[in-house]
Amino acid sequence: MRRLEPEEIECRVSQISAKGCSLLLYKTARVDRAILDEIYGNRWQNDFKVIDGKMYGGIGIYDTELKEWLWRWDCGTESNTEQEKGQASDCFKRAGFKWGIGVELYTAPFIWASVETVKNEKGKYELKNKFTKFFVKNIGYDDRGTINKLIIVDDNGDTLFNLGKKAEKPKAKMNNDDTDIYITLAKIDDIEDVKGFYDVNKENVNDREHFHNMAKDRIKAIKAIKQEGVLI
Repeated sequence: MRRLEPEEIECRVSQISAKGCSLLLYKTARVDRAILDEIYGNRWQNDFKVIDGKMYGGIGIYDTELKEWLWRWDCGTESNTEQEKGQASDCFKRAGFKWGIGVELYTAPFIWASVETVKNEKGKYELKNKFTKFFVKNIGYDDRGTINKLIIVDDNGDTLFNLGKKAEKPKAKMNNDDTDIYITLAKIDDIEDVKGFYDVNKENVNDREHFHNMAKDRIKAIKAIKQEGVLI
């Protein structure tokens, strides 16, 4: 499979703190369909089935040499809205990963955007401009398909992240209450995100030893869960 172009990659806000937000890269089912059409034309199809109450999506590609359909399947997860539609879209995209569509996104670095945030009435941080959108302006890959160039901009065209460019160290220090960052660290469920969050915040906490140990324990826990096959 070819690698994704910038306009085929979406950005989603992951975590928000007093200093900004982290972003995740993802693809949509629409992109998978377009790439399958581009490469295989009418030689691909998809199907869905429910097993033990879980929806599975499969993508079949016709092998002209073997003269048979080859299938790869994966299970989807529910979305916050339109449960069945969300599961169908998710398992279709996961099946697309099984065929190699967008697997390079798994090599994405921790992406941090220094944007203005405010606390809402519940005491949680949110973007000051809730309608801010983020876009991949440029992306590059090495011979192994690992992302080695990445530029993220906002809807004003301002560059918020540039892989390879060392970000300026924030001048503002956090206040004496480290509770928010401890809670955020505990909730992150991706090893690379934990590492990135730790690197960004480790200099700005009062109890650095506790924060360091908590980060290491969190990474060990996530690795253990993944090894047991709980996380995909």
